[in-house]
Amino acid sequence: MRRKNQRASVRFAASAMERATVGVPSETRDRYHDELVAEMHDLGRLAAWRYAVGVAASASSMHAALTDGGPQPEPAVHLPLGCRMNTRHVWATTHTPDGKLYRACARCGKEYVPMGPGSGFTWG
Repeated sequence: MRRKNQRASVRFAASAMERATVGVPSETRDRYHDELVAEMHDLGRLAAWRYAVGVAASASSMHAALTDGGPQPEPAVHLPLGCRMNTRHVWATTHTPDGKLYRACARCGKEYVPMGPGSGFTWG
């Protein structure tokens, strides 16, 4: 039973290594991930967690060293669930640079298109 729990902790730490190497350029990402997992493989559960935390803490400096301080990728924008499902938007009135008013979602930026009778929208 102890061996199974130890492998589960190693799997957790290996997934932490994968997250730590996300910002590394793709040509070296797999190599660094494999090296980090190999260094951690024979460690005990507590030592593997300590190692994973240490690697996660130094991930930004590793990324900076491997990218020569170049531009870092923009973090992914996570839209709220209501916007992704197109069920709940927070409509707000805003204006274009030339002063025309329009409605758009304050969270995701989707423009409001009125649909229905009397909206002035026609197909074709």
